[in-house]
Amino acid sequence: MKHSLVKLLLIIPALLFLDWIIMVLVGSVSNILGANDNFFCTIYCDFGIALLIETILFVVYIAINQNFHHKVQI
Repeated sequence: MKHSLVKLLLIIPALLFLDWIIMVLVGSVSNILGANDNFFCTIYCDFGIALLIETILFVVYIAINQNFHHKVQI
């Protein structure tokens, strides 16, 4: 249990940093290509929320997978 908790405490910040990098790249490229305020208030925000929800679901999946799918030794 302790090992999986340490692994999650290392994975969560790494995934959030990766999300931040993706959002910076998408925002920078869309700004260079001339996106207006409507894009940033609708599509960009929805993309960010979807990316964050996907990250949370992935972390929950990892936690469940580590805790319930280990081999039982008799």
